[in-house]
Amino acid sequence: MTSRDTPHNITSAPIEGVGNIIMSPSGRAMAAKFREIWIINVYAPSGTAMKQERERFFNSELPYLLTSETGHILLVGDFNCILEASDTTGGFTYSRALAELVHDLALPDRWQGNPTRKVYTHYFAPRATRIDRIYATQEFLERKLGVEATVAPFTDHLAVCLRISIDLLIMRRGRRLWKVDSAVITENVCTEK
Repeated sequence: MTSRDTPHNITSAPIEGVGNIIMSPSGRAMAAKFREIWIINVYAPSGTAMKQERERFFNSELPYLLTSETGHILLVGDFNCILEASDTTGGFTYSRALAELVHDLALPDRWQGNPTRKVYTHYFAPRATRIDRIYATQEFLERKLGVEATVAPFTDHLAVCLRISIDLLIMRRGRRLWKVDSAVITENVCTEK
């Protein structure tokens, strides 16, 4: 196995609660662990000319990121293909490799749009598609508070927002008071953080 075959660790400023940040060799997928949840963001190769590259991405790179997974999975992003004919108003690019991956990992699409009005995430003449999706383990169905698509000014796609509930430790107040030394907030290290 060469260094191109393994994900690259990313070093950046730490984000509270997020760890094990890795990136696929092509840079088309990034994974991070937040508590017990593996969050994988995908930008698959696009267009019919890139179909073989997209299938290779779903067959080798994406599963490699998932090999260290031991919790719940949230697989999100721009998959640049569809798995259901109802997710487009015209011709479409189907991915057998993605269909097998989400089936084998038991990751159904967790975005059930409005049944009375179909919502697509990418509009272009003369058609529209829903190539941006959210796949997740069963536990997310119980935690899901809602999913919505909204306009994003920095892209030609709609942004898909998933709201889920997470368990947080609750601070209990006791009889004693705790006070921060107010001189600490004038220190450079404190103000930078």
